[in-house]
Amino acid sequence: MSSKVAFLFPGQGRIPETFPSNVDRFSHLLDLACDAGLPLKDWIRSGRIDRLAQTDAAQPALLLDSLSREQLLKAAGWNPDCVSGHSLGEYAALVSAGVLDSTDAMRAVIERGRLMNQVRGTMAAILKLDLETVERMCAETEAVVANHNARAQIIISGPDKAVQDVMLQAEAAGGRSIPLNVSGPFHSPLMQPAQEALSHVLQTLEFVSPRIPVISGVSGHTEDDVEALKELLCRQITAIVRWVDVSSELERLKVDTAIEVSSGEVLTRLGRRSDSPIRFLTFEEATNERV
Repeated sequence: MSSKVAFLFPGQGRIPETFPSNVDRFSHLLDLACDAGLPLKDWIRSGRIDRLAQTDAAQPALLLDSLSREQLLKAAGWNPDCVSGHSLGEYAALVSAGVLDSTDAMRAVIERGRLMNQVRGTMAAILKLDLETVERMCAETEAVVANHNARAQIIISGPDKAVQDVMLQAEAAGGRSIPLNVSGPFHSPLMQPAQEALSHVLQTLEFVSPRIPVISGVSGHTEDDVEALKELLCRQITAIVRWVDVSSELERLKVDTAIEVSSGEVLTRLGRRSDSPIRFLTFEEATNERV
């Protein structure tokens, strides 16, 4: 029985200190970013991690990184049978599945980063507590659950004070809280103006039927209807990321190997800490395995 492989594309996280060697091959995307006032090529070459880490630059830079690594994985002999993306990573996943053209995805992500960079607020990780408990704590404040990453790893988002209040409640209830180094309250109602503005851009793009199954981080299910994929992406900025459901869907599809298409290992660690039978690999592990 042949192996069934998933490519998993992470969201906005730490910028890699070095980008893949093939990044220059994506000159059309680098030119798009430069025309938008984001000279990513220069910043990557000069190691301007400080500038690349800011949301307006980080999002297109990470899309570029993901697409570069996906190309290298395929060159090494890995080909996905399905894909999924965590938040920002959904754009790379849709390109990988043939739903979006890379130019359209970059155009949308440049605007996404610019819009999200304008909203003030914060996020925090709540550990050792379940979803229902954290939801009850959030209900007493203006904070919301932003990511359901694992059974006992919840990300909350909202105004600074509201997030701090939930963090204090979590600590008092025996949980652990960790403030996240982000520029805004992603996946919260505060992002509604950014979502509405981005939706106008997304509506102008051409979405086509996926070549392989796409698991939406918004619904947590496999989605193959073009209009549904567009609608889910349009409301993604304020919607909770249902990564626990994505993981269950990977199992339902009988995936046995899931590769994180990035320089990091956030999604790999989440998978390995769960009771999933899937083999989770980092990009480096996957490429080394095929050398």
